[in-house]
Formats: sequence, C-alpha cells, structure tokens
Amino acid sequence: MSDYTLLRDISLIWSLFHVLILFIAFYESRYPRRKTFILTGIFMGGLLVLLSILIFIKGALWVSNAALVICTLPSLIFFYIMSGQRDGRFVFTFCLVDTVSLWLMTLTMVLSYWFTPDTYWVLFFGRLIGFPAFEYLAWRRLRRPYLEVQRAVAKGWFSFAAVSAVFYILLFVASLYPVSIYENPDNIPVILLLLILMPLMYWNIFQVIVRQQRLADAEEKARILHLQSVMIQQRIEQTMEAEKQISIHRHDMHHRLQTINTMLENGEINEAQNYIKNSHESLTDTRSSHWCMHPVLDAVFSAYFRKAEAEGIRIEADMGIPADLPVDAVELSTVFANALENAIHAVSKLPQEQRVIRCRCICQPQLMFYVSNPYTGKVKFDENNRPVADSTLHGIGTHSIAAYCEKHGAVCEYSAENGWFSIQIVQTIWTK
Repeated sequence: MSDYTLLRDISLIWSLFHVLILFIAFYESRYPRRKTFILTGIFMGGLLVLLSILIFIKGALWVSNAALVICTLPSLIFFYIMSGQRDGRFVFTFCLVDTVSLWLMTLTMVLSYWFTPDTYWVLFFGRLIGFPAFEYLAWRRLRRPYLEVQRAVAKGWFSFAAVSAVFYILLFVASLYPVSIYENPDNIPVILLLLILMPLMYWNIFQVIVRQQRLADAEEKARILHLQSVMIQQRIEQTMEAEKQISIHRHDMHHRLQTINTMLENGEINEAQNYIKNSHESLTDTRSSHWCMHPVLDAVFSAYFRKAEAEGIRIEADMGIPADLPVDAVELSTVFANALENAIHAVSKLPQEQRVIRCRCICQPQLMFYVSNPYTGKVKFDENNRPVADSTLHGIGTHSIAAYCEKHGAVCEYSAENGWFSIQIVQTIWTK
C-alpha cells in the first residue's frame, strides 16, 4: 500500500468519524447528555474500529460500496433508538447529514481528480479541513435554529426526507457505484450538476419549513389575540351585569332600610338581624372579582382561573400588577396565557386532591412572574433548559414565551423539583 493510498484510506476513516459528529449536532436524544455521549461512543466507536479494519483488509472502494449495509443501516437503527423524535424529523435529519457528508466527500474527490489524481493530497486536506469547518458552522450557527424549527413544525418532514434520500442515492451512484470517478471520469459533469443542485434543494426546503414555522407562530398569535378579545368582552359583560345588579339593589335599599326601621320599632331584633344578613349575602353575590388592576391582564387571569376552577383546580394567586404597566400588555398577556394554559393542561391529569396552581406576580423593582404546579412522571429539558413537549406535560407555548423573552431581554427559567414544575420570568421594566 502506497503512502498516497494510505492518505485516501485515512481520509475515509476521518470522514466517517465526522459524519457521526455532524449527526449529533442536528438531533435531540431522548436520554440525558452524559448517557447519550457514553452510548454513542461505545456503539459508534466500535463501528468505526470495524470499518477501519475493513478498509485495510478489503480496501476503501469496497467499504465505500458497502457503506449502506455496514455503516448507514446500523447507525440508522442506533440513532433511531436514541432519538427523541421518532418520526419524519428524525428521518430527514439522518438523510440531511448523510447527504451533506457525501456531498463534501464527493466534492473533494472531484477536486482531487482535477489537481492531484495520483497522490490524493487534495482529497486528504480537503476532508481534513472541510469537515471540522462545517461542524463549526453547524454547532455555532445552525444547530439552535434547526432544533427550534423541528420543535415548532412537526409535520411534512417525510416528504422532505424522501427528496433528500433520492439525492443521496443519485450522488452515491454517480460518484462511487460501480466504480469511483477516478475510474469513470465521464460522470463528472453529472456529479457537478448534483453538487450544485443539492445546496439549492436544501435552501428551498428550509425556506418552506421556515415559512411553515412563521405561519404556525402567526396562527398561535392570532388564536391568543382572539382569545384575549373574547376574554375582555366576557369581562366587560360580567362587569356590566354586576353593575346592573348593584343598581337594582341600590334602588331596593331604600325599601329595605324602611323595613329594618319598622322591625326595630316593633322590637323584632332577631328578625331585623336575619334580614340584614340576607341582604348582605345578596349584595355579596353581585361582587365582581378582580385579580389585578390592569384590565387586559385581569381579563386573562379571570378567564384562565375560571377555566381552572371548572377543572376542579384550586388557585392560589397574588397578582400585584398596577393599571399603568410600562410594557406591551398584549404581548405580556400572551406569556401569561401560555404559562397558565400549560399548567392547567398538566394539573388536569392529576387526582383531584393534587390539583392546585400557584401564581404570583410583582412589578417592583422588576417584573417577576411565576407559575408552579405539581406533576407526575418525568419532565425532559432541552439544551436551553426548556421543557420538551409531550402529550401530558408542559411544552405548548414555550416557543412563544422564549420569543417574548428574547425580544424584551427577559429571563425565563424552568425547573422540576420535588414533584413541582415551575416557570419563572424576570424582566427589568423600571428605570431609576
């Protein structure tokens, strides 16, 4: 084996190793980070050792042609077991990483054929530099928005994955099967077209996905705004009804005072006391409960607390919010609505005696709002310490809350300790 062939084989092992690193950058494991790295290191480390042995025994071309069976399928099964998203999102991510890696490997093959066809120096250094450079871009710039898009958009990924898989097959056949481009350079024009088309394909796919995310965000905001308008209208109607009842009782007060006066003149003390007690209870029934001074936020709290009480949930709330609040009340009410909706959704699954939601809000010296509720099971957090959505626990609306915090410089912290899940938001709103 010549030194130049050794460069080719080392570059192939290097490439296969970095394919794994790229995939880890773009998927979310269902297990904690430490356990994920340990299991991935054991399984994929063993697979890399096996591939390295086969490269030196069978040759790089044989391993490349058999990569689908001896590398792609085992890693597909392993990461599927590890993945927290076992649907089209996982399939697309797997196809994306494999296709991008094959794209980079094919590009270095073409460049090596043009410039150093007999030495593999361009192939070796191209992969040596190319994979770490793309990994840096993936981890620093692409990972976070990609994972956020996956959390926000759950449908439509299978069709994108199918397109990606077809490109992978086309690129694999054109560049490696049945022989590499070194032995069949006539395929280079086709390969160049595929190398140009693939970035364009992914650009358009991500544009579609981002538009879907924006549409989903817009629909959520529209739903919240509609709910807010309905709640405010209900609050107005409740207030008007209470004022109407108070007006009626005020009108009747003159007659009641005369009746009480007559009872006292006749010495009917007990009867007068009972009459006063019944009148007091009648007036109490007309009282309109208020949770805070700000009308918009008060409407939100009233609606969600009323919804919670309908679910048999006890509310322990202290909402110290003034009428004059120097923040966008509509945007802030969306945060409150999402947090309370998540809490109600979680607590409604618990036994009746455990159904309680605790809320508190203060506005000086900073705006601080927290919601806390009991939970069962296990709450999973992502790398940003946000709860990952599932069918029973929190997660709905966390994207909207995160967007508000990022826009207004607020800090949002989630915790799940001792059977209680909490969200706390702190925002500086007062300037000294």
